Order: sequence, then structure tokens, then C-alpha cells
Amino acid sequence: MSSVPKTMKGVVYYNNSDVRLEEMPVPEIGPREVLVKMEACGLCGSELTEYYMVPRAPLVMGHEPTGVIAKVGKEVTWLKEGDRVFAHHHVGCMSCHECNRGNYTMCENFRKDRLIPGGMAEYFKVPELNTYLDTLVLPDNVSFELGTLIEPLGCTLRGLKQTPILYGDTVVIIGMGFIGLSYLVLVKLSGAGKIVVTDLNDWRLEQGLKHGATHAINSGREDPVERLKEINNGKGADAIFVAVPNIHVWDQALAMCRKGATMSFGTPLNPNINWALNPYDLWLSEVKMNYTYSTSHLETSAILDLLASGRLNVEDFITHRFGLDQVPQAIELYQQAGESIKQVILPTML
Repeated sequence: MSSVPKTMKGVVYYNNSDVRLEEMPVPEIGPREVLVKMEACGLCGSELTEYYMVPRAPLVMGHEPTGVIAKVGKEVTWLKEGDRVFAHHHVGCMSCHECNRGNYTMCENFRKDRLIPGGMAEYFKVPELNTYLDTLVLPDNVSFELGTLIEPLGCTLRGLKQTPILYGDTVVIIGMGFIGLSYLVLVKLSGAGKIVVTDLNDWRLEQGLKHGATHAINSGREDPVERLKEINNGKGADAIFVAVPNIHVWDQALAMCRKGATMSFGTPLNPNINWALNPYDLWLSEVKMNYTYSTSHLETSAILDLLASGRLNVEDFITHRFGLDQVPQAIELYQQAGESIKQVILPTML
């Protein structure tokens, strides 16, 4: 490994219209930490949610990075310089009440530990717990770019684990952006019968059919509730995954449920929005709901195994690549929600 410089470039977020490439110090590591030279980092939609990001700004973007270990602390024995790794930005403490119940993302430590200064920098530090619990060595057949999908795929896998799908069930996935497509490729590994996808974008619906959907509905041209009933013998879905942060879409998803169905929400709504529900109707229909924030070490390791085995063929989810100095263009492309799925940032394009 070549010598580590004293300074580096990092992508600093102020708001969606003000993202800068700035010079900053390379972080110093402690005895049980590692320094990673970033090779690729995904752009996540959550990083463009201003109600979440702006109050914490300025901050270095990026929480889906992969890279090569450039330096290891003197007490680190489980990793070495030169290892190709994925590093998770959050981990639970493994000893509190929430962790003991398996609710790792609810642990108080989960959001305290993070990659420093962030994944969209030429180098980043992995704290002690993250280094030990969820820094994964990439096998040779998993590229740096493919490795950036581990964290976001882990988020959808966590939602899938909480949503029962029996053999022959009808599953609906609303939204064919990255999160919706991630649900799709994982649902395809289940026993689902019909897999119905909806979107307003025909190109994205084509991606859904390409990756295993049995039916596609353009909800801008036809009533998705009525079309689902036509597809499914007059019935709603057994499981619905919602990958669109829109209250009207959530209402639509509820209307697509059959009795006893489960809804899983993969994206949050603005905290100022309230959702009006009739609890009596929910009680009679026994529709269940779950919400999953982020992902844990259990899902990231499972996703890496699925990628390495070839069971998840998702290389084409990465549709665009940008350099560290081109993140504003990547953000603009993401917001267009056109013929793109995932943008990856590569320092080698700088």
C-alpha cells in the first residue's frame, strides 16, 4: 500500500443545491480502527432528503462505500492492509436491551458510530465496533462497485424478513427505483406466485419485468387497484412492499391489500405528514404493517453471500458513474427519476 497523504478531498453537503468538493485532513486511526481508501460509494436517496440532511449540515456524504484498507490499528488482528472491504456505517452495541432482542437498529449506539468523515471521501476511518462487527472482506468475484449495493440491499432484506410470503402468494411492489427493484430480486427468491410491480415510468417497469416481475402496472394510465383485481381473480395482494415516500401511494397500497395481508414500508414520509387511517377497518381486515429503519450486520453478511454466490444478479442496477467532483450532476440525475437506477461515485474519475 502506498503511503497515506495528510490531506484528501471529500464531498460536503450543505443542501441539495449546494454540494462541494473540499480539502480536509485524512483522519487518524486508533489502535482498534482501520483507515480505508475509498474505491466506490453509492448515492442514496436518503442523502437527498433535505428535512433529514440540512439540520445536520455541513457533513461529508456517503454511507455505501467500499475500498482497500490503507492502514490498520496496532490491535486489529482480523483485518490487514490491502484487504478489499465493505464497511457498514452503523452497528449496534450487541449488549443493550434492544440488541439482545435483535432490534439492532434501535440501539442507542447504532447512529452514534459512523464512518469518519463519510464514505464520499478519498479515505475514511472505520470506528472500533464497526471494524469488528460489520467490516466485510469482499471475495474476488464481488467488485468494489457491486459491493456498494450491500448496505441498501440489506435494508430491503430486513423488510422482507419481517413480511411473510407463502408459496403461491401474490406480492405487489410499488415503485421501481432502486429500493423497489431490490425488493423484487429478493422476493423472486421466495415462493411468491404472482409478483406485480407498479410505477409511473415505463422504462422502470421494463426493468421490473426484466428482473422477475410477472405483471407490470403503469399507475398513471390505469387504476392499480382495479388492475390488480383483474390479474388476481378479484383479490388483493398478500404482501405489499412500498418504495415510494408519498402519502397518496400509501393509501393506494392499503387499498391493494386483501384480508390478512402485510404491508412493508421501505421509505419514510416527511415527519410533518400524518396518515389518516380507520382503525376499525384495520381491525376487521387484520392488515398488518411493518417499517424498517436501515439494516444490521445480519443482513449485510447475508447479502454479501448472495452476491458472491451469484444468486443476486444486480450489476445492472448501477446505471451511472460519477467522479467525486461530479456529485451535483449525480444528484440532478437521481432527482429526474428517469432512465437511471443507481449512481455510484468513483474517486478514480476525479
